[in-house]
Amino acid sequence: MELGCSVIAPLAPHKHTHTVIFLHGRGDTSRNMADAMLSRWSRDSRGRSLIDEFPSVRWVFPEAELRAAETLEEMWPQWFDVSNMLDLTDSEELQVFGLRSSIASIRRIVRREARVVGGMDRVVLAGVSQGGATAFHTLLHLDNDEDNDGGGGGGGGTEGGTADGEFQQQAAAATSSGSRLCGIMGFSCWLPFPGGSLEETREVLGMEGGWPRGDAVVRNTPAFLGHCADDSLVFVEYGRQLRSGLRSFGMSVEWHEYEDGGHWINAPKGIDDAVEFLKAQGIPLAEADEEGEGEGEKGKGKGK
Repeated sequence: MELGCSVIAPLAPHKHTHTVIFLHGRGDTSRNMADAMLSRWSRDSRGRSLIDEFPSVRWVFPEAELRAAETLEEMWPQWFDVSNMLDLTDSEELQVFGLRSSIASIRRIVRREARVVGGMDRVVLAGVSQGGATAFHTLLHLDNDEDNDGGGGGGGGTEGGTADGEFQQQAAAATSSGSRLCGIMGFSCWLPFPGGSLEETREVLGMEGGWPRGDAVVRNTPAFLGHCADDSLVFVEYGRQLRSGLRSFGMSVEWHEYEDGGHWINAPKGIDDAVEFLKAQGIPLAEADEEGEGEGEKGKGKGK
């Protein structure tokens, strides 16, 4: 299914250099998530939102399908159903169907945005709470970007008199751009079906068409995790478990634990840390004298 998206374009006059795909929490909406990222609750120590700090980024906020929430007996926008938020392993098998469908949809968005911006290595996948859980499972099911120009194709000859060494450098660069995301970020989130190897974790969902042939995208994508110790919905122990699981898959994980902030992104320190992470991945930071733009105040986006 093609998901609806709320989009914040790069701030004029900046050219589009990167895309961040940000998944909302359970019961939330894409519009509310976009507004929340601009709100006063999501500002760094300079008083800016992430959107202000990275004006060349296109921000894409997909919206989860309405799915039956069995415990509530009603339809909710959610990436997958959860039987018991206090014990995320309770009736865990119920999570498979929604996760499988959501991952397929998010993968299509990742590939689309990669084509637009110039490669998977210019795309960041992010999410809060259940959106973060879905983002990480999506990463585990991403293969090299076969749609990227020059990636995965081409013969051994040269064209237009290009030297062999230069051709090999171009091919290596093209392959690299498709073998990782720019980064992945998770806030107040967890890893469904933890404890297994990468292959075992992939096998749980049984994605149509199988799973990626290797683990290059997973190993090469840097991760940022932020979790508040006073999170009363997704306990910080789940975040630590996610950190351990990703490291066991061979990922480089930057872990930040904050004393307070509840079930959301700690501010301003957590936003400061996120800014530093994105800057380290090569995303251009706003000039010091640039003014922040836009301030939505439609709620804090605290989906589950």
